[in-house]
Amino acid sequence: MQSAVLVLNADAARAQALVSKLKAVSANALVVRSLHELQQVAAELGIRLGVVDLDLATLQEIISLQRRLSMEIVCTHHTADESMWADVMNAGALDYCFDDDVAAICRALAHAKAA
Repeated sequence: MQSAVLVLNADAARAQALVSKLKAVSANALVVRSLHELQQVAAELGIRLGVVDLDLATLQEIISLQRRLSMEIVCTHHTADESMWADVMNAGALDYCFDDDVAAICRALAHAKAA
């Protein structure tokens, strides 16, 4: 399951839609409903890729996921902006995308898997 992707989004319908489109990047994409669930599933199954909505996690929590679980994270938000993009990238995220920009999210995840 290491090539699986965990998706945490405040909008359950958007999370499910994203999972269905992530099939191009990973055959195993799973929706989680909380940061706690993401941490548990990632630790138990060895999942190292995630798409995390910044409405549900802080930058400090993103950094913690990266350090403790060796996760690579694409951060999303419905109002992504340049200032926050710089903060997110400085925190070590793969990318910061609008939560409905599936193409950008898939590119960032594919790049991480290829590395």
